[in-house]
Amino acid sequence: MPQPGASSRPRSSVTQSPVSPQIARRAFLKTGLLAAGAAFGCGFLGCESDAFSIPCLGPAAPPKAVPGMTYIRASEIGCALDCDLRNGRNKHTGGAATDDAARINAAMAAATADNPITLIIDGSALISGLFLPAAGSWSIAGLGCGTGFFVSSGTNNDGIHNAPPNAAVPFDPGPPVPPRGANVSLSNFTLNGNQGDGRNGDSSSGVRQGSQQAWYCGINLVNLDNIRIEKVVVVNTPAFHFRFSNVGNVSVSGCVMKSRGLSTDGLHFDGPANDITISNCDFTTGDDSIALNCPEGYSGDISRVIVKDCTFNSLSLMRLYTTNWATSKFHIDSVSVRNCSGKLTEAAFLIGIVGNSDSNSIDHLSISDCNLTAPTILGMAENFGSITLKNVTLNPWTSKVAWVASQSSRLCAFVRPSPLYGNIPFSGTRMSFEGCTIGHYGASVAAVILENSSVIENLIFDGFAVMQIGTSTPVPSLVDIGSGSIGQLVLNSVDSSQVTGPVSANGFASVSSVSGLGVLATGWAFPDAVMADGVPYISASTGRPSIKINGVIQPYPG
Repeated sequence: MPQPGASSRPRSSVTQSPVSPQIARRAFLKTGLLAAGAAFGCGFLGCESDAFSIPCLGPAAPPKAVPGMTYIRASEIGCALDCDLRNGRNKHTGGAATDDAARINAAMAAATADNPITLIIDGSALISGLFLPAAGSWSIAGLGCGTGFFVSSGTNNDGIHNAPPNAAVPFDPGPPVPPRGANVSLSNFTLNGNQGDGRNGDSSSGVRQGSQQAWYCGINLVNLDNIRIEKVVVVNTPAFHFRFSNVGNVSVSGCVMKSRGLSTDGLHFDGPANDITISNCDFTTGDDSIALNCPEGYSGDISRVIVKDCTFNSLSLMRLYTTNWATSKFHIDSVSVRNCSGKLTEAAFLIGIVGNSDSNSIDHLSISDCNLTAPTILGMAENFGSITLKNVTLNPWTSKVAWVASQSSRLCAFVRPSPLYGNIPFSGTRMSFEGCTIGHYGASVAAVILENSSVIENLIFDGFAVMQIGTSTPVPSLVDIGSGSIGQLVLNSVDSSQVTGPVSANGFASVSSVSGLGVLATGWAFPDAVMADGVPYISASTGRPSIKINGVIQPYPG
């Protein structure tokens, strides 16, 4: 996540030049989160000291030979492969393992578009960083459980990246965007990032995530098209598990990411980025599982992202933001998330961080067939175009949320001000709910909470219900309007059995018009002034079914 001080980019640990703006932003965010104290609990802050168990995805066969590809086995180029992937020690003696990085880097250096090379990692290697050809045309294929890499203590760099050791400094270079290379494939191995406390582990800079100029990621791929990552397990990273910057045509499937602490984003994409598919992955991170952060890296738009069939246990399922404190503004377009489940401490989707984005800066966001436990599905702090929620269940949960900014309301809701940036207004063109449910609740909840003079032009309900638990009383309103407004409120289908009314007290003063096929069926009373023509409803002034024809209120006979 772009956290205040906890989610920016540093790269090399050598230079102590001025802190980059993105890193400063992350530091600021981290400060706010830590100020929330025990609200996060040990699991969020990573205060447990025991080592992670490494998930096993089973054995894998060597890659099938492809004409024109050179295959190199690590065991055949002199690699000792004597490292215990759990702790970095010699798996035979318990003493020091042999650093195999130099042999692997030398063997892979010859990879080019005319001479693509695949490393078959047929054992477990200690590495002080693999720095592979920047232009791509290389692959790493493991043999499943027990094969892979452990990043040596004091490496002060990424576990794997495409370019020389100091290439990722600065972490956020900004424009111009360089041309892309192509064709990198990673499959069937484990990488243990050796997270420490800034004095032991990968980083010895004094900062666990890395240096002031660059964070140390498990795998860092930049300026590339055609990236395929399949069944790779990355654990215990100082910062992001995977970081991508200026990439396109990316497929990530069947991967497992598991680390504690802030800044340990699972799949972190900087702008520009395009055509990304993420499937069947399992995220257990102390920060954003997936981040789409336009202003970071070289900076640029992000488009066409699909996430499906994944599970999450993180701060957020996804962060999306298009602008920060700089003047540049970008756009995120066409993001689809479907058939996902999990538990998120802050929000399923953290949208925006500072406000002041372009109109419709996040557009065509679709979330469907998901079951998520969180304080909110959408924590809003940025303008949007179209957001569609279909067959989504929110199970309200606030035991670990940190309400960082001033919050006039701390209720769970499908859509509400961001728990992390709760005083930022937003404006949206269209938001729709179809077949959505708030799961069993023990305290008051709402579908939408509007604050900070935020605006939704068209808010549409095509199927929405709140499930009761025990003797809980019905919730006060479908939409809680503190300070904000709705243009058109469309009620086509709402189960009103556990909801007292459509909007909070005096909320109709902030609604321009109410329409929809299901208005009358709710049994709620509506002021005559807000009703659209031709829509049957119960009049608040008479208590009877009514309809407005050409602006004239008449009894509704049906």
